[in-house]
Amino acid sequence: MLILDRNNEPTSTVYYLAASIYGYLKTHNGIDASSLYQEIMTNFIGKKVNYDFFIMALDFLYLMDCVTVDKKGDLHVH
Repeated sequence: MLILDRNNEPTSTVYYLAASIYGYLKTHNGIDASSLYQEIMTNFIGKKVNYDFFIMALDFLYLMDCVTVDKKGDLHVH
């Protein structure tokens, strides 16, 4: 669900995660999804990220045409 929830902290939402992923990809373009997941958890957000939320955030960025995937499976920002 992409709607903000009053019961969740803002940093645990798909919107925040999508913005974090987009910000990271702007400086580290051309990374695959599994490496991106590890980097986001360890270096960028600094805590465990729900994998389902991570995938929803990537889907959101893809649907918004902010991220593309090349033939090797690497993610790129426009």
